[in-house]
Amino acid sequence: MKLPTREEINVYNSLDEHSACNNFLGKSLAEVEALLREGYIYPIMDLMWVGPVAFQFYVFAAIKYIQSSEAENDADVINCFLGLLEFRFEYEQESLKPIAEELVKACRFIVEHYGQFEIYPEIYGELRPRYEQLIRQLSLK
Repeated sequence: MKLPTREEINVYNSLDEHSACNNFLGKSLAEVEALLREGYIYPIMDLMWVGPVAFQFYVFAAIKYIQSSEAENDADVINCFLGLLEFRFEYEQESLKPIAEELVKACRFIVEHYGQFEIYPEIYGELRPRYEQLIRQLSLK
């Protein structure tokens, strides 16, 4: 699969998409995953604003990172990933449909390995029920 173009990242010409272009344009999945491994969460936040093609491409960098041993104790990424998927489900459902099965698998992974992320409810709230709800919603698509 080829890297998303500027036009596929920046569909509506918004400031958020310009920022996403600065962070994604010309980067491979491995490069974006490396940013997450270095502790940067902006790639996940930027995925809220990119066009559908770019989202469907770059979300797999986040998934690969989440499923790696390096994501242990990384509650911030798990929280941001949930917010990203909930946002896209509410406002950009069409962008989720082509990869819904893979997103469900990623959400199930998080639920099944929930304890390894050290998600403190007093900081993040209860994320597991929200992930379970998202699994149900995405499974219906």
